[in-house]
Amino acid sequence: MSTDPTENLRWKAIQNRDRSMDGVFVYCVRSTGIVCRPSCPSRPARAENVVFHETVEAAREGGFRPCLRCRPDKPETWVKS
Repeated sequence: MSTDPTENLRWKAIQNRDRSMDGVFVYCVRSTGIVCRPSCPSRPARAENVVFHETVEAAREGGFRPCLRCRPDKPETWVKS
C-alpha cells in the first residue's frame, strides 16, 4: 500500500467497486495491459500491478487497452445521449 493518501483512497474505491468514482479516475493493470473503471466487476488486481490515470486517453497513451467488461472508453450505461 502506498503512503500517498490520494492513491489509498483510489485503491479503497476499487476494492469497494465505488460507482461514484467512475469518471474521476481509471486504473490500469500492468500485468494484463488493461484499463478499468473503479467499479469494474472483474477481480481486483494486486496493488503492486496497479497504476492510476486521470483519463482513459492517458491510459491508452501509456499502452493500456480498455477492459471489455466495464468499458471505460464508453459512456456509463445510465447516461442517455
